[in-house]
Amino acid sequence: MSVVITGIGAVTPAGIGIDPLWDSARDGTPLVGAIDRFDASEYACDAAGQAGFDARAELPSRFVKRTDRFTHLSVHAVRQALADARVTVGDQVTPERTGVMVGNILGGWEFAERELRHLWTDGPRAVSPYQATAWFPAAPQGNICIDQGIKGPARTYVADRASGAYALIGAAESLLRDRADVVVAGGVEAPLSPYGWLCMETSGLGAKSRGSLAPHELYRPFDAGHGGSVFGEGAVFLVMERREHAERRGATIIGELAGWGVTTDGYMPYYTVEPTGQVLGRAMRTATERAGITGADLGAVFAHGSGIPFEDVTEGYALHEAFGPRARQLPVTAPKSGFGHLLGAAAPADTALALRAMREGVVPPTVNLDRRAPGIDLDLVAGSARQVSGLEHTLVVSRGLGGVNACLLLRR
Repeated sequence: MSVVITGIGAVTPAGIGIDPLWDSARDGTPLVGAIDRFDASEYACDAAGQAGFDARAELPSRFVKRTDRFTHLSVHAVRQALADARVTVGDQVTPERTGVMVGNILGGWEFAERELRHLWTDGPRAVSPYQATAWFPAAPQGNICIDQGIKGPARTYVADRASGAYALIGAAESLLRDRADVVVAGGVEAPLSPYGWLCMETSGLGAKSRGSLAPHELYRPFDAGHGGSVFGEGAVFLVMERREHAERRGATIIGELAGWGVTTDGYMPYYTVEPTGQVLGRAMRTATERAGITGADLGAVFAHGSGIPFEDVTEGYALHEAFGPRARQLPVTAPKSGFGHLLGAAAPADTALALRAMREGVVPPTVNLDRRAPGIDLDLVAGSARQVSGLEHTLVVSRGLGGVNACLLLRR
């Protein structure tokens, strides 16, 4: 049995849907800008990838009032994904055989902060009765199920920046274990609130604003000037099915999740990753081996590309650990530098882009990669998109604090 993708929905700094995200990534269009959602002048980084999504124009006002922005983004993206896959829950698939898997890190702090201000200034009776249900990381999961009438397996994964990759893996395993026929899986993040942004700053993962660089130039994976990630908001969801189920209902198959690998560095609690890349490399090898291929069959890598110097270098080490001399010949890209690291939605966004890249035979570039950092011995795609013939398999790399590694192997 194999697991295929039949629909994609996205709300990102590029706009609504996968097409504007792909166009901006392929063209290397910078979408990161100065934060205008709140006053970020006293933060280390005042730039982000912001999604121009008006929830009140797309969703019922009563629903918007009761929920946080990360739920708004999720519900709209899932609606898109199901429409793209031509799936109606209760019609082509029963509610009990439909599942939801969501990756998220922060939860809904825009809603929570507002209500906590009410608590401290006006007392507990001024707090919304929906405070408890609006902010917690599993809120999108529950609201997606309610919105679509889904009654099958549902789960939220909180694994730092690898959360979205874990959600896709969880969906694949549910399908292969015959616990569902269709699973909507992906990730979401809405970090643009004062407290949410402070969390990202104190994590040590974020870039710092530098007067010599414009906001869109701050995120620089694998570049000599790399200094951390610039984060963004968004939601990306995929509709996943067993191949035979998709074919039976006449679905258009976008691609296949052919393999995956998960490892944990177990190195230091406050250090991002272990220094040799060996454990991440094992996750890469596991993903390719599960797909029944070797590094020689791999056509491109969509890197984690955090822009954190230590992570960039060790990601290179991991590729060499996994694929030996072949690592120097693999086109490697991190297009998220153009629109921002979407945290819980980062791996689903990379997956959606990788699927389109294989269809088009084009690998999008890493934005802001002007001068390769020392110790990075990889074939980095920079400047402009690269035509790649025979692009049949792509590796997506995702990793989180504490050494959480998740790698996805996609087949065209």
